[in-house]
Amino acid sequence: MATCRSCGAQIEWATSERTNKPIPLNVGADPRGNLAVVAGKAHAYGPEDARLIRERRTSHFATCVDAERWRGPR
Repeated sequence: MATCRSCGAQIEWATSERTNKPIPLNVGADPRGNLAVVAGKAHAYGPEDARLIRERRTSHFATCVDAERWRGPR
């Protein structure tokens, strides 16, 4: 576990399956989350994740007050 350098929240790191870059995640499950993490890779939550009852997760970029400061090029 790590700490966000902007807001001080506890975060966890995964690797984006789409970009293969690190992505910060809020700690713990979020029923409104749009990501699932499998073997350290974060991907868009889909029907297969729901069927397998995987936790929904949220990118810390969605909740951090200073996210734009840290967000890399898209």
